[in-house]
Order: sequence, then C-alpha cells, then structure tokens
Amino acid sequence: MKRPRSLRAWFYAAHRWVGLVISVQLLAWSVGGFAFTLLVLDNVRGERERRRDPRSIVRPTDVAIEVRAALARGSECGGEAARAVLQMRLGRAVYDLYDARDKPLCTVDATSGAVRKEITSDEAVALAKLDFAPDAAVVSVRRIDRDAPIEYRGKPLPAFQVTFDHPKVPHVYVAAATGEITARRNARWRLHDFFWMLHVMDYKERESYNHALITVASVMAIATALTGLILQTYRLGRRKPRRPSGAVAEDPT
Repeated sequence: MKRPRSLRAWFYAAHRWVGLVISVQLLAWSVGGFAFTLLVLDNVRGERERRRDPRSIVRPTDVAIEVRAALARGSECGGEAARAVLQMRLGRAVYDLYDARDKPLCTVDATSGAVRKEITSDEAVALAKLDFAPDAAVVSVRRIDRDAPIEYRGKPLPAFQVTFDHPKVPHVYVAAATGEITARRNARWRLHDFFWMLHVMDYKERESYNHALITVASVMAIATALTGLILQTYRLGRRKPRRPSGAVAEDPT
C-alpha cells in the first residue's frame, strides 16, 4: 500500500513548483525595483533639460479678451470649451481651450480674439526649442495623427514629435491644437518605462496594475514565501539540541 504524503511533503512540492513558475517574475520585480532606485525621477521626466523662462509670465497689458469670451469661441474649434488656460506662447498671450474630457481644442489670441485651430510644424519646432534647455540641433520633426508611439500613449493627438541631437535621445511632443508641450521623453524614460511594464505586468498599455495576471502572480509569490517559512519552521523544529562541549555521557548501567 502506497504511503500517503505528509503535510510537509505537500508544502515542499508547492514551494518547489510554484517557486519555479514565479521565479522569473520575482526576478523581474527585484531587478525593476533596483532600477527604480537608480533612475532619478526628475531625470526620467526630462525636468533637468526643461527650460524655465521668466519671460513667459503674462502681464495684464497682454490680455484684452475675457475668459468667458474666449470660451465662447470654442464652438469655432469643433467642440464645446469647458476650460481655458492663459499662456504666453511665442511672444503672445493666448488662451488654450479644452473640452470636458480635457482634450485640446484650439487657441484664442488674448489680445485680438483670433482663433487658431492648429500650429505649424515650424512653430512646433520653435516651441520645442524654447522648452529644451541644452544647446542641441533638431534632428527631425514629424506630425502624429494616429497610432502614437508607446512612449506617447494616452496623450492628445494630433501632435508633433520633435527629436533633438542629444545623448539622452530626447523627444519633445507638442500638441498641434494648442502648441502645449504635452510630453518629454528620453532614453532614461524609456528604460524606466520598460521596467515599469515588467513590474505591473501590463505588456500592452503599461499602466494598469489591477488585472488578473498580476493578481495571480502576487498570490503565487505569497504562496512561495509562506511555504518557505513553513518548511523552515519544520527544519528548526526537527533540530536536535547540541551536546555541550566536554560533556561526558553517563553510563546507562
């Protein structure tokens, strides 16, 4: 008759096989966590290369159109404006109009009231140069209407991608509707994003950590740790106390 497996044997089998399956993901979590400690966020986000120009401050004399009047012109942009943001852009004060879903609609000149639905590629380059502080030449500029790169996921389209000749391989994204800088991406951002993808196990959108795959992986990781602790408890409980050095065994007779 086959002897039934002990509870310890079941724990050992679970620890070995579950640990084997989840080991790759555990390694990815560990390596990713280590990478996050090395990749400083302001460097990842491109904040170190971002120009902060005090001349971009809007003065009262630059504005002749009220916010309500600017919002009313949203219908000329193909949508209903829900909010307006006053900016100084390329030497002029403008209102950036957004709909209820925060999608950029167009700009309204704060002095003349003129509506602009889109900027040109030359203006996108000029705006990207103003935003990017290092002295670097523009390698390319391209308009993106759909199928945005993974690094620009979830951002408003259409947009211009301006690439600079710089060791960090930066891309500055400019919204075509308003001229707003909507994203700054560089080599470190892409590396951080790769490890983030592995960390949250969202290999498509790279954003959600509330999905079945990561839940199953987390349960498996917890099971591996718990069974390991239980097995260690078994081992400690089976250890025999050591005989003190120099002790003489008594004669049982």
